[in-house]
Amino acid sequence: MLAYKFSKLPFVSMTGKVNEKLGWSHSGRRLPVNILVFFHRGNCRFIIGGEEYTYKKGDIALVPANTMYSPIAQEPCEYTFFHFDGALSESEKSTEEIVPFDVVPYGRPTYGLTKIKGDDTLLFFDYKISLGAQAQNVDTLIRKCLSTRINYESKQQLLLAIQFSEIMFHISQAYCERFRSDDSLPPQINKILAYINENYTGPITLDDICKNMNMSKQYCMRIFKKHMHTTINDYILDLRMRHAAYLLSSTSMNVSQTADYLGFSGTSYFSRVFKKYYGIAPSDYTES
Repeated sequence: MLAYKFSKLPFVSMTGKVNEKLGWSHSGRRLPVNILVFFHRGNCRFIIGGEEYTYKKGDIALVPANTMYSPIAQEPCEYTFFHFDGALSESEKSTEEIVPFDVVPYGRPTYGLTKIKGDDTLLFFDYKISLGAQAQNVDTLIRKCLSTRINYESKQQLLLAIQFSEIMFHISQAYCERFRSDDSLPPQINKILAYINENYTGPITLDDICKNMNMSKQYCMRIFKKHMHTTINDYILDLRMRHAAYLLSSTSMNVSQTADYLGFSGTSYFSRVFKKYYGIAPSDYTES
């Protein structure tokens, strides 16, 4: 298992979309930057640090800096790659210490999965991650990154860093879902949670959820409260507030940009909610 120390926005030094023919390979490389590869189609095998992994559409490959790797395309494949900085290395934590993002205790001003000393947050990954339900989210964000690289000049690096950070979060969330201890939850609850986790940065409403789940409001609210011990609205608010705390403390986004990004109707409303939640105005917020 790999851990990424998220103490600042990552610097993306190179990114691009590539098509490779059947049999594409090289004898092995060791780069001074971390590598993330998202596979759009095809089948490819990587040997990373002496271990072999096979990747298909919707899979992620991660190669830490200074790690020997070599690929071979087992059929024509298409992928997007990112070279990025930061501390990505083998984790010293056990899987028992890992929890999915959305079960971090309510009211705790964290974003990510595990807080460590100082202001850092650890995100967890593996050398191979199958994204499952998160694949579409990540694919959309990757397309935004490629558009940013082409269309934005002076703002390119900052936008890339913000978008790539969100990609990293979704990938870590997908990986850490395997450690969720909610097997006893009904399938309907898991579907509601998945829908919320994929859409809470937009103007999501109870009507949206019920329509997507094909449930009545009364039934949806009742079973959610029964199994999650909170209301749907409070659950969504908690996700947004923890995400807001991260954006304000660890990125260059201001209060207005954060409110808009998280689907709030206005900056003043967002500020009132944030102050009620954390006891401090968002403009004054820093992680303790």
